[in-house]
Amino acid sequence: MSEKRPIVDLCGADLALWAARAQGVEARLGIKLYASGPCLYRDTGPGGEPFAFRPDSTLSDAAILISEMSEAGTLTLFAHGAQFKADGFGHVGFSGGVTAGLTRCYIAWKLGVEFEAVATG
Repeated sequence: MSEKRPIVDLCGADLALWAARAQGVEARLGIKLYASGPCLYRDTGPGGEPFAFRPDSTLSDAAILISEMSEAGTLTLFAHGAQFKADGFGHVGFSGGVTAGLTRCYIAWKLGVEFEAVATG
């Protein structure tokens, strides 16, 4: 039986995986991603290769998420997290550091505040 986790409980590679899915990375690139331990991987069939996308920990990777949210509404970043507000969406905020917080805001905006991820690890 799969364990489901709310956005607030996602961290590390699982958080990056769901951000990539919310951003449409898999469909756009025609690939399948998975999280294993602290790393995000691209599935290559009989194995995987590291996939460099960690918006949860690197502002350069989060830039595309920041850009999308800033165009759609108001994104406010704090040292301890982030909050996002947009017409037709509402308001959401998460703590846990600026990059993790904004990544959680992005997932909530794209996949829904009540979204629960199926645990990958």
